[in-house]
Amino acid sequence: MNETITNRKNLIISADDFGISPLANENILALAETGKLDRVAVMPYGSFATGEIEKLLASGVKLDLHLDCEQEIQKERKLKSGVITRSILFFIKYFFGKISAPVMELEWEKQLEKFYQLFGRYPDGLNSHQHIHFLPAYFKVMLRMAQKNNIRFVRFGKKGLIKSASKVYQILKWLRKKDANLFIASSLDSSDYVISLDWIKNMDKFLQHLPTGTTEVVCHPERAEEFKLMQKYF
Repeated sequence: MNETITNRKNLIISADDFGISPLANENILALAETGKLDRVAVMPYGSFATGEIEKLLASGVKLDLHLDCEQEIQKERKLKSGVITRSILFFIKYFFGKISAPVMELEWEKQLEKFYQLFGRYPDGLNSHQHIHFLPAYFKVMLRMAQKNNIRFVRFGKKGLIKSASKVYQILKWLRKKDANLFIASSLDSSDYVISLDWIKNMDKFLQHLPTGTTEVVCHPERAEEFKLMQKYF
């Protein structure tokens, strides 16, 4: 562990996208097995090599369901596609009813059952690919799913998101305000704050000035630069 981390107990280190690619699985398992992760978000319709599910279970990390709009993972996806492009494509599907809240509720129930088939139990928490659960109509669906299945932890940030210049941060901050009352009424749990690893421009400064309470740091170890940061600092 890097000596600059004086409040590691206040951090919840979460790795997203287990199942999205062989590289993602390999890097996430390497971090989980060396104690660098607290939670792993699983894409239940992803690809898993023989033994990878068992290794993840044996690591002892919390296992979250990483909800997605669809079951099929894009074959020709980019590791960092532009936020504007992603948002436009998403809202085209949303406004044409292809991924309406009722449609997603049925799809997410299927993903939950697929998770159960893989791990023999329901997840410890819920979050989503590309943060789509922050959309208020989807957020209601996710909260209902959590309550129905006794899943107590969701990615939200009880006190907020940690400030960033990222465009994604600006969008999520606005959506989170619309979700806040729903979250409070749900009585579910979350970290106090949430930040994505790629929003952090100076890791040493960030670690030296952590806010009071718990902060969930969301990383994507499939990306080489994020995998290296995780190895160095945690």
